[in-house]
Amino acid sequence: IMLTARSEPIDRVLGLEMGADDYLAKPFEPRELLARIRNVLRRTEALPANLEPLAIRRARFSSWIFDLEHRHLVDPDGRVVVLSGAEFRLLRVFVGHANKVLSREQLVSLSSGRNYESQDRAIDLQVSRLRNKLADDGGSDGLIKTVRNEGYVLAAAVTLE
Repeated sequence: IMLTARSEPIDRVLGLEMGADDYLAKPFEPRELLARIRNVLRRTEALPANLEPLAIRRARFSSWIFDLEHRHLVDPDGRVVVLSGAEFRLLRVFVGHANKVLSREQLVSLSSGRNYESQDRAIDLQVSRLRNKLADDGGSDGLIKTVRNEGYVLAAAVTLE
């Protein structure tokens, strides 16, 4: 949760795009901060039903290993790729819904628990950053595809372990 004196809309958008789960400008009501902390904790404890923490520890797709237990991604060459909290949650959603088109609304709701606002393009930036991290050196089209007027899809066979 970002607590800051900067309250302009662009500052809030940048904070959320950088991976903050929530943004609160000063001055703030302590009870509001407490409520936001509880909401973030509730969201981080809730995993999609098909990725329950004890049942699924890893997901493999296109020579990548997504280690949910240790919260990291390993590329096809065995290098660990660092993910922000927002990128981790977004990839978790994609892996849990592989080969299914997810709208922006669904991605925002499933990855952060927030309501999507039509002018909010933070999810597009997060998808772009995740795509860059999943890009291979061969310049392929990528694993996360855009489905025009519908959303995004992780186009890969996923094996859950």
